[in-house]
Amino acid sequence: MRCGPGVALGALLPLLFACSTASPPGPKAIPFSEPLARRVAARAEESGARMGIAALHVESGRELRWRDTETFEGASVVKLALLVEALARSREGTLELSGRWLMSGPAVAAGSGILDEFGAGLAPTQRDLLRIMLVLSDNTAANHFIDAFGADAVNCRMAEIGLAGIELVGRIPGLGSREADASWEPLGRMTPRDTAELWRRAATGTLLDKESSRLAMRLAKDPRTRDRIPRLLLSGPGVGWAGKTGTMDGVRADSGVLTTPKGTFVFAIFADRITDAPGASLKASRAMGEIAKEIVDAWSKDLPDRPPIDLSGERVLQPALPRVELTPLEARAGGPHLERVYRDADRLFWELWEKAGGDLSDACLVPMPNSWWEGFEARRIDPLSELVLHHTAMDEDEKCIALFLDPASFVSSHFLVGRDGRLYQFVSLEHRAWHAGASYLHGRSVLNRSSIGVEITGDGNRIPFTRAQIETVARLTGVLTAQFGLEVPWIAGHEHVAPGRKVDPGALFPWNEIVRRGLTLAETLRPFVPPPAEPASEP
Repeated sequence: MRCGPGVALGALLPLLFACSTASPPGPKAIPFSEPLARRVAARAEESGARMGIAALHVESGRELRWRDTETFEGASVVKLALLVEALARSREGTLELSGRWLMSGPAVAAGSGILDEFGAGLAPTQRDLLRIMLVLSDNTAANHFIDAFGADAVNCRMAEIGLAGIELVGRIPGLGSREADASWEPLGRMTPRDTAELWRRAATGTLLDKESSRLAMRLAKDPRTRDRIPRLLLSGPGVGWAGKTGTMDGVRADSGVLTTPKGTFVFAIFADRITDAPGASLKASRAMGEIAKEIVDAWSKDLPDRPPIDLSGERVLQPALPRVELTPLEARAGGPHLERVYRDADRLFWELWEKAGGDLSDACLVPMPNSWWEGFEARRIDPLSELVLHHTAMDEDEKCIALFLDPASFVSSHFLVGRDGRLYQFVSLEHRAWHAGASYLHGRSVLNRSSIGVEITGDGNRIPFTRAQIETVARLTGVLTAQFGLEVPWIAGHEHVAPGRKVDPGALFPWNEIVRRGLTLAETLRPFVPPPAEPASEP
């Protein structure tokens, strides 16, 4: 068992349901849009159901959320967890997707699907079963995977990948059984937030890995039921839908990815407490489509046209670099690959670092391949305006350095603060590092374009950082604040720019001390920062 004795998701459910009765103030839109929030709230209230909503536009980072952390009956949407477990086992080599399953009569489940139309002896592949489980919501296929994996393993997997809000709790009754004629037991419990995050990862190639993401999107493409979220959105050119619905008594749910010429929209909408009055379920289903259209129309007004996310090709690797380590003192005399890590902005940084009490003989420059620089698809950084702090979740400095030196990792940061407080620089402050990913802060998105990334060795949710690390981070914050005129709202953690997706630098990070000391130091360094150059005058 991967999770160990500390994971007891079921024990949290009474608390989750107890919290779900409070009425939220209304949808939260990022960036804030009162008219959109008001329209979505009205649609949700008019549905007559308790509704949870998570909607986001992948490329811009826009979001709209309402009751997105509350728990809902997932019905067949929880089959997504079975999909993830199957893909993970295929990746690990313990499930062969081309392998066949011989169906027997007693294996047929009640409810939706197509396998109940065939006699015993049919032998679909595991991949076939995943496909019909998603697009036809086949319950026999779902029970096959539930029996093969077990709910505990599925739930452990979801917790391990950070989606503990998705939990498989039941099994579908057999066709003709006594249970099939009674009210069905819950099948899954889900939060809109984690459901949307699962789809976001699939759409962006980060669900387990790119190949798993590509297959998940392919298997979920064009589901048979499209009368909920996408029902008003599929008529235009260049529009596609991959999704999964769920239906039980008093429950309607839908989720998925809408691709449009304006980019990629992710939705997860759950509705429960639907009465048995005639037309009540249809009203809730239609409200989902109206809400989705309100959001897509509102956001699309000022979004540029953009090509769809392409998961078919591989990213081009940066050229590999020999490992080179220099101190800033040695860099002043010249050396290899310094165009990546020691330019004009970096020279000024190290001058300020020395004035702030930093030791230039102990600091280390290690040029990294994974960054934008002028020799390879030039991407100079925008005017620097944010500082994003991370932890490595690794116990040793060397593991982070080795990861960043691997061109296939596609990650980097400008700095690393080592376990003993040593400061490493990997990427020039004039170039973009690849550290923030899909990110959003105070109306700005894609923060790799304009932010400094700082990694700190360790895990700030498990073990406090060392005093030497705190000293270095405080000094680093002060120097960068002075050099680039950073302001407090723009000094943030990865957890702040990618909430729900990232948790670093963690609960044990001393934000008050770092920001206070950094601002104090910045004031003493400002006299040493030259004024910005005047723009060249027109001839």
